[in-house]
Amino acid sequence: MLMRGMLLSFSDPVAGMVPSLVPFQYNPAEVTRVLRVQSGTSGGSGLRVGGPPVESYTLKIELDALDAIDKPITGSLGIGPLLATIEGLLEPGGGGLAALVGAVAGALGGGGGGGAPPVPAPSLPLVVLAWSLERIVPVRVDSCTIHETGFDALLQPVQATVDLSLTVLRGRDLSEDMKLANVLATAYQAVRTASATVGIAQGVELML
Repeated sequence: MLMRGMLLSFSDPVAGMVPSLVPFQYNPAEVTRVLRVQSGTSGGSGLRVGGPPVESYTLKIELDALDAIDKPITGSLGIGPLLATIEGLLEPGGGGLAALVGAVAGALGGGGGGGAPPVPAPSLPLVVLAWSLERIVPVRVDSCTIHETGFDALLQPVQATVDLSLTVLRGRDLSEDMKLANVLATAYQAVRTASATVGIAQGVELML
């Protein structure tokens, strides 16, 4: 059975609830990873850096509703609901009911005079990229470009590709109460370290 990649969306990064997921209908044919060194302070050693490298993923996912057009949701709405779920990954609070409730509460709290508590800055959903057993990692969705390439009679999208840009979150990017995300971030880095150790032997193996 082929393993499917997916994005798990956590609308509340503190509570760690799982309100939605975006399974990849077709696994991307290509996943690009970029590790970028953080520049250190000027002067001194050119090898001094500001911290661990920043890692980012870019990938393209494909959505096609033509084979499921006889099913209730897809037949009525095309792939619109799934696209909305993906778009919600860039909305503070996930862009759903939780975000609406938070906005109303913030507006009410802000109008209570000097004694009202400050409204916290909006927070994006915690998203987890699940791509193989070794790559299950918390990420932030930085950008999403949607190419709608097919439509039904009501002009609802039935085919699309989505370009995603993701930044890997490390422990330094997460608060202590984001327990699940911290566990996943630590495990991701531990797997990388273990793989690098095996890589020494593999380098010799490939030369023989």
